[in-house]
Amino acid sequence: MTFPRRIGNDPAATLPREGIALLASGSHGNAALVYSGSAGMLIDCGLSAKQVRLRIAAAGLSHVRIEAIVLTHEHADHVAGVRVLARHLGVPVLATGGTLRTLRDDLTDVPETDAIRAGHAVRLAGLTLLPFRSSHDAAEPVGFRIEFPSARVLGYLSDSGVVAAECTEALAGCHVLAIESNHDVGMLECGPYPPFLKRRIRSAVGHLSNDDAAAALVGLAHDGLSTVVGLHLSETNNTPLAALAALTAARDRLGLRFAVAAALQHAPLVCAAGAL
Repeated sequence: MTFPRRIGNDPAATLPREGIALLASGSHGNAALVYSGSAGMLIDCGLSAKQVRLRIAAAGLSHVRIEAIVLTHEHADHVAGVRVLARHLGVPVLATGGTLRTLRDDLTDVPETDAIRAGHAVRLAGLTLLPFRSSHDAAEPVGFRIEFPSARVLGYLSDSGVVAAECTEALAGCHVLAIESNHDVGMLECGPYPPFLKRRIRSAVGHLSNDDAAAALVGLAHDGLSTVVGLHLSETNNTPLAALAALTAARDRLGLRFAVAAALQHAPLVCAAGAL
């Protein structure tokens, strides 16, 4: 694990007062800490509890008290460490009813489980969390729109085959946008995956390509957007350079100046929400 990268405001300055730390992003585990001051929530926990704690420490955020773990969906690369970490921290696990039902046997001894619903906001750790429906081959997957106390807004969409109208509406006006940029279409087509898996990835319940993410960005970008981060990059069918090239080209066509980055599997990335 390399030293964490930082974007937004001044990377040489102290840690931002509020933001998101993308601890890991990819097929081998996903987790992100969204925080304001000394309180925060964890989005997904696809790493071991030990790895999550190590990466939070490496990002300089050990002072942040995790008050809840919220899940996008039930696939193993998003939930592998949830049970152990929730028990260790004594915090609730929040997910949609479909996700909780699928994970019923894995969450029997966590302190608490609470169901969330798309379109219904909840308050956690001083943040306002609004789930919205995503499109993935899972029971009831969601993305999140998260508002900070400063009124800055983060949009988070990972593992989705399309950016449907509900996603676009929820992600409109975000200041920080974290959006899946899973694969390069050419690399996937020429790559080693069997045909059935390629079809699944390309499907409406699969994963967004670099081109899909760039097309969505064209419709979502605005003058107040400060940072865009590509999520869930495939190590087989993508490269950080390819993902960054697609997102940067979309930005340049729009004539805007927001920062562009790629979240990686092994190197935490800390993004400011906007307030220091």
